[in-house]
Amino acid sequence: MRLVSFNISIKKDNTPGVIDLLNNLAPDFVALQESMMPREPRVFAGFRSGEDISNYFSKQMPHSFFAPLYIANCVTNGGAVVRDFGGLVEQGTHVLSKYPICSAANKFYYGNYKTEYDATHFEESDWARSILVAIISLPNGKKIKIINVHGIWNLTRMGDNRTVAQSEFIIAELLKDKMPTIVAGDFNLVPKSQSIKMLKQYLTNLSVEYKLETTRPDKKHMVVDYIFVTNDIKVKDFMTIDTDVSDHLPLVLDFDV
Repeated sequence: MRLVSFNISIKKDNTPGVIDLLNNLAPDFVALQESMMPREPRVFAGFRSGEDISNYFSKQMPHSFFAPLYIANCVTNGGAVVRDFGGLVEQGTHVLSKYPICSAANKFYYGNYKTEYDATHFEESDWARSILVAIISLPNGKKIKIINVHGIWNLTRMGDNRTVAQSEFIIAELLKDKMPTIVAGDFNLVPKSQSIKMLKQYLTNLSVEYKLETTRPDKKHMVVDYIFVTNDIKVKDFMTIDTDVSDHLPLVLDFDV
């Protein structure tokens, strides 16, 4: 089986390129960050990624769950519109699956769902953050848990008390049922940060184990995207794909359970 984790970027009008890349990779599961779902027909084409990707892969991966962080028709900064979406759109994390999703939830750990996107104090406060938790039934009768993370933004990528609490929240979710689990996403944290190191007791960090040099095509030696697995996930291969489709590189995990 194959899982692809990818921050597809709200800053780029890149959905056709993302679809081509995913189509070539032929995943069984996809974990997207910065996916966008239009809630009005007039939303501009560049901000419809989640809907367009779901529709394109409706036969290959007919099961999906979207976990929104906010709904807005634009981004404002200091009272001025700096990015116009054309209409109301939600942004968040997104899981697509070849196999049935038994249950899924959008679990907030920092802030709450917002009805605006005001970036005036983004560097200090960020926006709301949650984890998407999906439990999926496999053909062999087993179940796996996929936790999709788009972590708290912090300038140094070393984290702070908020990202420590983020890791504690993820660990608490892991310990609820001890199910075979994949944790994937853009953490906005470097490997040496305390918040990433905290997860080592419970998970194998494949981005570190496979010695990734970067997960950002525009920056050398910056790893901020990760796939972690529990010991009952049998890793067959793990890699990044070199592409400039987004401002992050996709992570590809081949595995069995």
